[in-house]
Amino acid sequence: MKKIFLTTLAALVSSTCLLSVGYAQTAAAAILVEFQGPGGHSSSNYGRTSALHAAARSIVKLQEAGLPMGSYSIAELTGGNSVNSIASDGKFIVKLNPQSGISPEDLLSKVNEAAKAGTDAENAFRNVKPGDLTAGAAADIRYSVQMQ
Repeated sequence: MKKIFLTTLAALVSSTCLLSVGYAQTAAAAILVEFQGPGGHSSSNYGRTSALHAAARSIVKLQEAGLPMGSYSIAELTGGNSVNSIASDGKFIVKLNPQSGISPEDLLSKVNEAAKAGTDAENAFRNVKPGDLTAGAAADIRYSVQMQ
């Protein structure tokens, strides 16, 4: 009985050690993508760029980037302050699937490209160029991408 207990305990300890080592080696990368723009009220400021639209366009561009299905997931797409406003901020998080075989650096590069393309698409759709102003504030959407 004592031998069975010790064997079971040894197996449990070694499997726990393997799980912790495996977890450390496969910790998923997370990338925070944030967008900033002028925002405004949906009726009086109609036509302004939307940071949330830029975020959504960036997600579509990331889906078109040719990454393998299931290699990443999008989490926490948020932005704006109310239902009847043009969003002055937007953000989402990209989480890397650790078993995907894609390096965090490669995903970061693809996310940067997608964020730039999505931001450029929103600015172009609203006919806004860097340096344009609206009510004294920058009219274009700006973005930042950072590894968490």
